[in-house]
Amino acid sequence: MKSFHRLLLVIGLVPLLILASGCGYENVMPQDASAKPPSLLFEDNFDDPGSGWEVSTQGGVKDYYKGTYHIRIDEKNIFSWSVAQQSLGDVQIEVDLAYTGSAPSAEMGIICRMQNSHDFYMFTIRSDGYYAVFKMYQGNEYFLSADGYQFSDAIQTGVSTNHLTVLCAGERLVLSANGVMLTAVEDSSYAVGDVGVVAGAFNEPDVNVFFDNFSVSQP
Repeated sequence: MKSFHRLLLVIGLVPLLILASGCGYENVMPQDASAKPPSLLFEDNFDDPGSGWEVSTQGGVKDYYKGTYHIRIDEKNIFSWSVAQQSLGDVQIEVDLAYTGSAPSAEMGIICRMQNSHDFYMFTIRSDGYYAVFKMYQGNEYFLSADGYQFSDAIQTGVSTNHLTVLCAGERLVLSANGVMLTAVEDSSYAVGDVGVVAGAFNEPDVNVFFDNFSVSQP
């Protein structure tokens, strides 16, 4: 498997900074979802800033913002994530992501089965329409989906909103965007772990992502 490396972003507790991009989430984020699936295990629409997600300004921002969870990245070649403080096995995870940054290839997505800050699965799309599924192992990224990023016109590009669905069921790992399945892979490294959201920057910072309607159900 092919791998590449980006630095892991360490967290700290600080207040929310003003958005650097000058473009707010309000024009692209949909309304909160009201329907709850019958097999719901966990959900957060981020209305409660005390619900337990990480808050930081190291390398950017991680904080609650007007009923969303906001990750902004101001440094090159890093990932920034936050988890829900859960321990879950087979899950289906859904989230709305609004991208308002200027970086042309910003990355954003969902984490499942996190063991620790170095070992987990990560499902991402990019603001230029590419996607991938990774296994993070000992802090390094390994592509599980093909031999690198793949393109799909199901992904809304630029300043836009996407709805992601991830399935982690047994060894089967599936990534879908806006109701279209992008890829399905298999891996047996991790069976249980935490769930969360992630954003990433490559050579250009100003990655600005707002997450909403995060839900985890039993598949």
